[in-house]
Amino acid sequence: MLDLASRERLDSVTAGVIRVPGIVLQDSPLIYLTALPGKWLLEHTTPVWRIKDPVKGFQRVVKEKRARGIAIAVLNQQRTFPNAIVLATDLESFKLEGCTIYIPSTARFLVVDGQHRLWSQKFSQYEARFACLIHMQLTEEEMARLFLEINDNQKRVPSSLRWDLVRLVRPEEDPYAITTSELIYAFATTDGNPLYQRIDLTGEQPEISLKQGSLAPEIRSIVSNRLSPLRDLDFEDKYEVLTRYLSAIKDLDPDGWKTTETTFYSARVLRALIRLLPELIQAQKKEPLELTVAAYLEYLRQIDPKSLNVDIIRAEQGSAGIKAIYLQIRSQVLHK
Repeated sequence: MLDLASRERLDSVTAGVIRVPGIVLQDSPLIYLTALPGKWLLEHTTPVWRIKDPVKGFQRVVKEKRARGIAIAVLNQQRTFPNAIVLATDLESFKLEGCTIYIPSTARFLVVDGQHRLWSQKFSQYEARFACLIHMQLTEEEMARLFLEINDNQKRVPSSLRWDLVRLVRPEEDPYAITTSELIYAFATTDGNPLYQRIDLTGEQPEISLKQGSLAPEIRSIVSNRLSPLRDLDFEDKYEVLTRYLSAIKDLDPDGWKTTETTFYSARVLRALIRLLPELIQAQKKEPLELTVAAYLEYLRQIDPKSLNVDIIRAEQGSAGIKAIYLQIRSQVLHK
């Protein structure tokens, strides 16, 4: 027995033509706005115009892991995408009656933007309808130019904003991401926290040097790692442990922290210190909530701020990335 989506698709296809709702969005050059069923669209699109086989075309261009993730997070939840897929074709026009567009089964489209969204349909039983902008009567050269215009000029969403959206969307498949975004939001909005009003949550405040997108991966790592003593704590206890630790870091140079000029306020150094926290807790052989600000300070005071100079770290570690800074701090604090 056919499901509802399959019946609707079958009913809309007659004599080699699919009937779909749509309008002319622009007359010259001609652009249609329509909604197309995902499985039909997969059969009639390619992300590379020179490749006739749609499957091979998508396999060469998209990342399967990313497409599967989209299928789980969106299609399997029977949600729709908030933005349209951009298509291009060399056909001159389609038959239009009222708000119904008739598209022949011989039509072939280039996916200019939205390849991963569309390919996610392959990994979901739920057949979605995809909002589509179809640019008509383009040559291969014009399609390439359109692709470059959209993709080269497209501004990436700041990673901080993506993390902030996690807090709002709350993806059930990634509870540790939710916990991370909630923790950072609490740090930034709770008066008395060392990072109160000191984190740019959306990546759109250039005057704030600490970005949510920079801190979030480190915090997610220490709350999700199965060997981390923070993993099994409830949210309030995680917040308390991290707040005490951040307070100890602040107390290493309170005046410099206030002016943001201390080495310990540097995003890379702070990320390295966060990475060290689980090992620091384990070294003291106590439960996380038993450790005070003073207990952390006893270890952290062993750090020589001058040794965190980029040139010194590069000379000793071969690079000055987060891992190199972490290893430098770890050797001084835990003597490993």
